[in-house]
Amino acid sequence: MAAKAPKLELIASEVDPDLAEVKRFMKARIAEGAIAALVAAVLALLARMRDLNTELQKRIEASRRKRPPSETLHRLQMELPFWGKSPDNDVAPEAAHGSETPKNERKKRGPKQKDLHGRPKLPAHLPRVPDKHLVPAPQRICPGCNVEAEHVVFKPGAEKLELEPARYVVKQLMHEVVACQCCHEYIVSAPKPDEIVDRGILGNELVVQSTVDHYENAMPWERMERMARQQGVPLSANTLAATSGKMIDLFDPIVGHIFRKVVGAKYSALDATSMPVLDIDHPLGIRTGTLWLLQGERVYSYFMYAESGHAHHVDKKLKGYRLASVMCDGSATNNCVERAGGVRGGCNAHARRKLVEAVRGGDHRALAGLELFAQIFHVDAEAKRAGDSIAQRYARRQRDSGPLVAQLREWVRDRRADVEPKSPLGKALGYIDKQWDRLTRFMHDPVMELTNNDVERGLRTWVLDRKTWMFCGHEQSARRAADALTIITTCKNLGIDPRCYIRDTLRRILDGEKNLDALLPENYRSNSSVVANDDAASQAAAA
Repeated sequence: MAAKAPKLELIASEVDPDLAEVKRFMKARIAEGAIAALVAAVLALLARMRDLNTELQKRIEASRRKRPPSETLHRLQMELPFWGKSPDNDVAPEAAHGSETPKNERKKRGPKQKDLHGRPKLPAHLPRVPDKHLVPAPQRICPGCNVEAEHVVFKPGAEKLELEPARYVVKQLMHEVVACQCCHEYIVSAPKPDEIVDRGILGNELVVQSTVDHYENAMPWERMERMARQQGVPLSANTLAATSGKMIDLFDPIVGHIFRKVVGAKYSALDATSMPVLDIDHPLGIRTGTLWLLQGERVYSYFMYAESGHAHHVDKKLKGYRLASVMCDGSATNNCVERAGGVRGGCNAHARRKLVEAVRGGDHRALAGLELFAQIFHVDAEAKRAGDSIAQRYARRQRDSGPLVAQLREWVRDRRADVEPKSPLGKALGYIDKQWDRLTRFMHDPVMELTNNDVERGLRTWVLDRKTWMFCGHEQSARRAADALTIITTCKNLGIDPRCYIRDTLRRILDGEKNLDALLPENYRSNSSVVANDDAASQAAAA
């Protein structure tokens, strides 16, 4: 009876083999005369080490592969295998009905408005400031009759975009006092306006501009202080940050309104990223908090700061509310959506991204799945280009995306049978199979989006800006940052200039406006036109 080959663990670990243990094992087998068992065990160990080394080499090559300099170029590189393969739904509607579009009209994008010199026209809403260039005095004398030319005509020239430098001024508050000229006993003075900080030294416009520059354009408070001191202005970064925080607190009712709009929306989405906060009690001095973004109806964006990435913070915030259709990724943290009664959809961009990682690692078996995802994404892109309503997009999905989703399901099942579960492709297929019901929710819910990219783009600004900020000073500062981002991002979604909205709304709050509806960003459009007309009238009167 042949001797049974020993198991691999009896020899040594393939990751970190103990040579002394291997030597003792070989001596024992030789003493027993079990040469065949010895050879089989050594070959098995070498085979496992070879397989492990091959996998590590693939990972090293994938990590060393040169990445494209931009996400757009990377996306184009991943779509290269599909160029030249036109799916059926790539055909334009006119071509599908047999009509042909002239070649010159197909590439026509409309004429560009140009000035007298052939350059693109500058925006019409910008004020025009005349810059007159006069003829020198010696050249104004006619050489024939020796008389100064009096007929003056200004020839229109080129338009140049210019910037008037900002300057600091000191505003002196003067309160009128009137008295009765008959009895001289009645004396009254003008009421003192409310301020962001009682007896504060900073003006409202300076605080508004600094707040937007800090939270939207990632300009640190210290840099604002340095720029002011270059002009001889003793502006303190701490005073500026503290006054900005007090102003943000005045917008708390508006932030609360945006939150209620988000949780009451028929469609919402959420995602989170890290938020470093200074903490002297932490061993490293910086504690990693979490910035959540909840977006409702693709318009209202509510940012929420939490001490950690645990879901109980969101559960506590959503207590008493019931969500509807919600888009998020497959993280277990997002199970809070289902606990709040929401119907959860899955992000197909995450699923596709895992197949892309497999292709980067050299596994070209994932290309068929990527091609199916490309066609599914193309259907929604065509709906967006055509300006489809939600009902029209849903009908298009049922007609065009349905067969593609069925093919993708069949491909995933067939591939899982012959792909290594621990390989990148195996993990990608496992994720798609596990999240299948959520990933295909868009086929059953008309308002559900295909991906969570809108929310990820909303967080991208913060992710890039925190490289400049490095951290928030304390928890209160982190919460105020979330509130400021809520107001600024919602204004941008509504097509409103955040600076104008914050300036005008702050003025109304300080004037004692109690009607919340008059302060909301969705109602600001009509008010902004009035403000713009008032500004235009005042400029015209000054001119």
